[in-house]
Amino acid sequence: MRLTRLPLLRGAAVALLSLSPLAPPPPPAAAAVAASARPVVVPLTLCGGAYCVRYTLDGQPFRAIVDTGSPFLLVDGTCTEASEWGCYRGAGRASGLDDTEEEFGGQITGTQWRVGYMSLLGENAALVLPETTFGVVRTYTGKGGSGAVFLGLAKRRLPRIRPTFLEQTSVASLQFDFLRGSLTLSPRPLIPRGTDAIRLLDLRPRGAPISAAVCRIRRLYVNGELLQLDRPAVAVIDTGTTGLSVSESLFCAADGPLGPIRDCRVELVTEQGRVCALEASVRRRQVPSRFGDVPLVDVPDGAPESDAFPLVVSPVDVPWFEQDFGQGDALEQRVQAEAARDDALGDPYRACQARVQRAATRGAAPGEPLSRLDGLGERPHVLFVGLAFFWRRQLTIDVDDGRLAFV
Repeated sequence: MRLTRLPLLRGAAVALLSLSPLAPPPPPAAAAVAASARPVVVPLTLCGGAYCVRYTLDGQPFRAIVDTGSPFLLVDGTCTEASEWGCYRGAGRASGLDDTEEEFGGQITGTQWRVGYMSLLGENAALVLPETTFGVVRTYTGKGGSGAVFLGLAKRRLPRIRPTFLEQTSVASLQFDFLRGSLTLSPRPLIPRGTDAIRLLDLRPRGAPISAAVCRIRRLYVNGELLQLDRPAVAVIDTGTTGLSVSESLFCAADGPLGPIRDCRVELVTEQGRVCALEASVRRRQVPSRFGDVPLVDVPDGAPESDAFPLVVSPVDVPWFEQDFGQGDALEQRVQAEAARDDALGDPYRACQARVQRAATRGAAPGEPLSRLDGLGERPHVLFVGLAFFWRRQLTIDVDDGRLAFV
């Protein structure tokens, strides 16, 4: 599975884990909270298996993948070679925040938190932040790759997580029109009140580091067959992901691995109980849904998106619901030790199963009392649903109102 074709700075919420002291950072300075008083429409461009925007930071140009699955404004500061994403030069201004090590999609990044002047130019206006907190990646270790930069669009966080990009703005709603190549950032909700939208879930009480675009899954079909789930499941609508990432608890179930997957249907439920379905297939051309509820979109033959967003499926470790997740280095040290033992098995699937079995013997994170009322059980399955499922459609996320809609 390629979360994207360029894994260096993948800011996925799935792996967001601060490896530094847990003292909560101070909130961003009031002077940093700024945005246009009207919606800003920003051009989107296809960049590999994702969509990108351009912006400047302290007068330096950058390009980044728009990512609803991560929270930060990050830039590459290693400057080891010329980069199509841009490279931050200079020390920047002090933020008052300690440097951290953050884990993004398997990459451990040494991150320096600075303050700078950010401008995101739109077609009709600009989003200008004179005092924005951002992260400069100074070092990284991981599995290689040429790297990419992600502009995180998840707004809310746990106190121990560094300031998010959107919390420093007045942006309340996002609308992606992928085929027309635009992203709208609005200070007001973009989903009409009377619309039967999908209600978003906030998993922070359960241990998730940020509140992303998370929806309850009603049913899941794989290769045309209804998958019998042994526990509740949620979908993270993730514009920074190409295909589908499935939590190991589901992918490596005791009765056999989930793959190979030729087509997949994820059914979400609206506020009024209606089904809203997302479908993806290994076929390049869209075919009518057998359920008749997914719109057919006419895309020209040879459209680059047809090749850019394949349905590639992979397991991913989701540690949010572990008792010690986020408690300093303890979890990371344990994971590294267990990974070394798993590698000795010589079989990736057996190693995955071993991790799932160990997790089942440990206690889940207690969460807050109200989290027990959400019907998700102790450890729900998590699916990170990427652009292969919705690049033909319009996606609107009312971040502040906690609602989502597809057209």
